[in-house]
Amino acid sequence: MKGLLLFIVALLLAILFLPLGILYALVVLWAKANFKTWLIRIGDYFFVLAIAIDQMGNVIMMELFNDIMITKQGYQFGKEDETISSVLGKNQLNGSLKGAGKLLNWLLNKLDPNHSVKSIETHV
Repeated sequence: MKGLLLFIVALLLAILFLPLGILYALVVLWAKANFKTWLIRIGDYFFVLAIAIDQMGNVIMMELFNDIMITKQGYQFGKEDETISSVLGKNQLNGSLKGAGKLLNWLLNKLDPNHSVKSIETHV
């Protein structure tokens, strides 16, 4: 029950503060830099946000992705500090991707060649 209550509080805080936090970061970064530097810093900021969202997606989609993307012997989705791409890369290397996993892996690798294998996290 404690986990559910913490989830509800975290979700409410995210709904309330995510837009404000992003807007604040854009304004503060703009005020502290010239346009070229701002573009670089904003790109870095959104890249880090994308990784955080990816890690959250890995946890949220754990049960579904484990069922549809990998074989039973595959490396499991759901570790909170790991990206979806990292899990796909590990399963690509050990040959445990199912059709849906192969499709998502193919798409990511089209956008960025060898993306999932390059994304493998070893510290998890």
